[in-house]
Amino acid sequence: MRWKELARQLWKSHRSSLVLLGALLILNLLLLVTLEQFVTPRVAEQESTFLKRQAEIRQLLRNQGGATNTPEQEYLVAAQDLSKFRLTIPDYQEFTGLIEELLVLSSRAGLNITRIGYGSEQLKESELLKLELSFNVAGDYAQIKRFLHYLEQSARLIAIQQIDLQSADDKGVNLRLNLTTYFRPGGRDT
Repeated sequence: MRWKELARQLWKSHRSSLVLLGALLILNLLLLVTLEQFVTPRVAEQESTFLKRQAEIRQLLRNQGGATNTPEQEYLVAAQDLSKFRLTIPDYQEFTGLIEELLVLSSRAGLNITRIGYGSEQLKESELLKLELSFNVAGDYAQIKRFLHYLEQSARLIAIQQIDLQSADDKGVNLRLNLTTYFRPGGRDT
């Protein structure tokens, strides 16, 4: 009996608030039913379509030889590639081998290198030694083209930075070449 009297008293004193609260409750229930009946199935359908299309694209990439690795797998592959790359860079002890290779390649192309100037720089971010070489070669166009081709085909990491025409006449051309290569600092006397 006490509850009935309490409810009656509450209704008399807060009628407008209770009506508003009841209307909000009914609106909330209507929104919940709408979400459950219409929106949730549509979202589930779109998610299913998205996953299906994603699987189709992955399959297409696999068939075309594309990458389908996760970012973590890609990172591991990149780290392995970087390790392999670093192993291809020789120790500084191989510097004389580089000079010998340049002389052999120029000789094979019919050119003669008499003097090679070089400078080195320690790279802090990669712990490699950057060597810049410069020298002149003189010969006809075919010989120089052949020499540049040999340089590009070398197993060593050699970048042709600059080619300057020093002179040209009916006997041939004289070029100044600037090359860059890298060594690991191993075996270098500092």
